[in-house]
This record gives sequence, C-alpha cells and structure tokens, in this order.
Amino acid sequence: MLAGIAVVHLIYYRQPWPEAFRTARIALILLTVNLGWILIQCIPLPLSWLQIVSPAAAELYSQSGVIQAPISLDASTTFYQFQTAAFLLVFFCLTLYLINTKQRMKWLVYTVLISALIQVVYGSLMILTGVEHSFFITKSALSSHIGSSTGTFTNRDHLAGYLEMALALGIGLMLSMLSAKGSAHNWKRRIGQWLELLLGPKTRLRILLILLCLGLVLTHSRGGNLGFFVSLGVASLLFLLLARHKLRAAAIFLVSLVILDIAIIGSWVGLSRVVSRLGQTTLQGEGRDDAYLATLPIIKDYPFTGVGAGNYFNVFPAYKPPQLPSYWNHAHNDYLEIMTEQGLIGFSLLAGVVLCSLFFAIQILRKRSNSFVLGMSFSSLMGITAMLIHSSVDFNLQILANSSMFMLLLAIPFICRHLRKNQGQKEAFAPL
Repeated sequence: MLAGIAVVHLIYYRQPWPEAFRTARIALILLTVNLGWILIQCIPLPLSWLQIVSPAAAELYSQSGVIQAPISLDASTTFYQFQTAAFLLVFFCLTLYLINTKQRMKWLVYTVLISALIQVVYGSLMILTGVEHSFFITKSALSSHIGSSTGTFTNRDHLAGYLEMALALGIGLMLSMLSAKGSAHNWKRRIGQWLELLLGPKTRLRILLILLCLGLVLTHSRGGNLGFFVSLGVASLLFLLLARHKLRAAAIFLVSLVILDIAIIGSWVGLSRVVSRLGQTTLQGEGRDDAYLATLPIIKDYPFTGVGAGNYFNVFPAYKPPQLPSYWNHAHNDYLEIMTEQGLIGFSLLAGVVLCSLFFAIQILRKRSNSFVLGMSFSSLMGITAMLIHSSVDFNLQILANSSMFMLLLAIPFICRHLRKNQGQKEAFAPL
C-alpha cells in the first residue's frame, strides 16, 4: 500500500521536490546504500570470493559442498528484511515529500498522539479489568508481562518504545505553542487568557501528555521509562543552552514535566515498581547479559559482513549458553543485533543516518528562532535519544511500528531546516 501511495504521488502529483530532499541527501544515500548492502548479502558468490569477504560463512558453506553461496546464512530471511528496509526507505522519502507545511506537521503529530492514546487506553483497561489480552491473544498464552500494560503489542517494552517517541512529539508540539505574551491589564483580557488556559489547545495537549505518561509508567518497562526521562533531561538541557528563542515558559513547562509526571503521577501509578525492577537488575539475574556475552563471538566471527539481515535467531543457537531458554529470537540489544546481522558495513551506514539527523536537529536549535521549528527539532532530538538509550537493552527497532516511528523522527530535522512562516500565515520551505 505504501508503495502504491508513492507511485500515485510521483505520477499524478507533480509538485516540485521539497528542499528537505536536498538537505537529507546524505541520509538518503546512506539508507539506499544500506538497502543495496542487504540485497548484496542475498546474492550467491563464488566460494573463493566469499572466503575473502566472510571466511566463517565460506567455511560453513564449504562443508555442504556448494560452489556458490551468499554472504547471508539464510538468503530468504535476508530478502524479507530487504523488503522491510525498502518499506522504511519509502516511508522516509514520503515523509520528506508530504510533510511540507506546518499544518501537515501538526496533523501528523496529533495523529501519532491519538494512536498512542488508543494504545494507553486499551492497555490500561486490560490491567484494570484483569482480562489481559494483547490484541485478542491472551497474555497467559504468551507467558509475558501479566500486570503490565502492553496495548496491542506483545511486549511491554515495545509499547514503551512507541510511547517514548509519541511523548517526544507531543512535548515538542507543546513547546512550540508556548508564547511570551505579557499579562493582560484589564479584566476582560484576563478572563480571556484564563479561559484559553483552561479550555484551549494547550490544556488539552497537556492532559493528553499526562495520560501518555501514565501509560508509559504502567508498562513497568525499565528501559522505556529510563530512556524517556534521561532523553527528556538531555534534550531539555540542550534546548535551554542552545536555542536562541528562549522562553521562561518553556523552562517552567519542562521542569513541570519532571516534577508533576515523576513525583506525583509516577508515585500514584507505580513508578516505584519500575525503580524496584531497576534496583533488582544484576548481571547474574539477567538472561539478556548472558545473551550479550554470547553474541560477541558471532560478531568476532563475522565482523565486516555479518550473518545476513534477519538471521540472528538462526545463528544464535550455535553460540547460546545452556542457561538461556531454548528459543532466543533477538539479542535484546539493537546495536549488537545490527552488528551481528549486517556487520560493521551495515552498522556504520545506519549510524551515519542517525548522526546526520542529530546534527541537523542541534544546528536548528542553535540557528533558528521560529518556535514551531524549535519545538519539532526538540521532538526529534528527544525521541532519537530515547530510542538510542532504550535500544541498548531491547529490540524496538526490529518492530515495524517502532522502526517506522523512528524513521519519522529522523526525517523531522531535514524538514524543519527549511520550514518557515511566510507572510499571509502561509507555510513554505526556504533555505536557512
């Protein structure tokens, strides 16, 4: 369907390519090269060539007597990942192409926030009623996360990852709505300001953010909550240090997020349980740490080319220590999993895209003064940082809903670099 939308727009809507494409050209090149690299992993090579690029893979294939073999240890699985990577690249391009006005950006953010609210309401109802299902599949059947909110995801950490990124977008939108208006000097204006405060869009958005924060805490995800609060602190600090358009209201709002959402809301819905889970985390008690240590030899055996995109679950059993469960499908660490599957080549390409997006987000904070642009750049910076932290203990980027949201966050700085407000309240793109 996404490919169909892209084709229709290319054929029937012949509007000029936005400047965001020129700004994002390095990221687009890196993503395209990475897509090509995944495809190369599927192509059969003579064993003499394979011996040069991936000696461990050549040794495995030579035992079966073949004369040609791909870099990937399971080319069909890798080709499926190629299709997923192609989807994400098209999604990234469509975001750059279609989100070309402030109004469209706001509608996009509200759409994400409403979808996140639906997840929170569904997950909370499952907990409160005691009839816990994950999209009509009982959690008992999945043997996972009873008593924690998962929404329609099968894993509480994946719902937490989705909510982290949605909250980042909502907080950035809230920042963009703050103004430096002075207090009114007559009673009519004061009444108007109080009504706007109580009934206006900022209040509705603030209530929505509180509900999403409640939902995040109810997941009881250690990585999710830690990633959210640390990324909020990091992004807030950079915003207050770098942004030219500093507002006292912005500082007050960011501080209120920490005080209200952590001290009051968190203690009410069970943040102490998350803190307790963090305190009980030890190297000996976490199976993930055993998986991390067992993954390192795979990276050592396939350092540059990897075992093929999507093949972690195929290769890990040969390296798995006996204390881990018989089926371990992900590394629970996106960095290690990408290194294992795509090697240093693929990992470097994807890391370059992330660094490029972060660079532009920080540059916008330093050089722009438009409140909306600053707020959206804050969203990107915070959301990307949250996922970088959470990815060290989970595999959110292997879930298509979350990886798509991550691509959206990566695209925002390239869009915002040229977004400005023209006369007549019209939005357009223009060079910085």
